Amino acid sequence: MARLIGLDVGGVRTGVASTDDLKLICSPLETVKTADLMAKLRTLTDAHEVEGFVVGQPNLIAGEATDGTPFIDKVVANLKKTYPGMTVHVVDEGHTSQEAARIQVEAGMKASKRREKGSLDAIAASLILQRHLDAQGPGTTSKPLPDFSF
Repeated sequence: MARLIGLDVGGVRTGVASTDDLKLICSPLETVKTADLMAKLRTLTDAHEVEGFVVGQPNLIAGEATDGTPFIDKVVANLKKTYPGMTVHVVDEGHTSQEAARIQVEAGMKASKRREKGSLDAIAASLILQRHLDAQGPGTTSKPLPDFSF
C-alpha cells in the first residue's frame, strides 16, 4: 500500500501532511518554503511509497481566482510533470486554516507558538488530506477527482 501526501500551498510557505500506508490516518509533517517544496517532496517520495498528492485549492462561490491560485496552479503543474505516474487530486481547502487554529487551541498550544508563521500550514494540509479521504467513503481506495485547473 502507498500513502498520499497533502499540501496546503501558499506563496511563501506550504504545509505538508501524509497518510499512513493504509490511508487511515492523516498526520501533519512540516511547513516548508514553497520554493523548497519540490526538493522536500523528492525526499518523501524517495523514502516512502507514495500513490499521489492532494492539493488544497480555494473555491470561491463566484468561481474567481484568489491571490493564491497562481502558486497552487504552478505546484499542481510541477507535480504532474515531475510525477507523471502519480495522481494529483485537487480538494476544496475552504476554512482549513480556521479549523487548524481551533485545533491548536483545543490541543493546548501556547499562544506564542500559535503566532509563529507557518504553524497552521501543516495542520491545514492534514485537514485537506482528510477531506479527500472522507470524500472517498469508508473502505474505498483513492480515486482521482476531476482536474479543475485550466
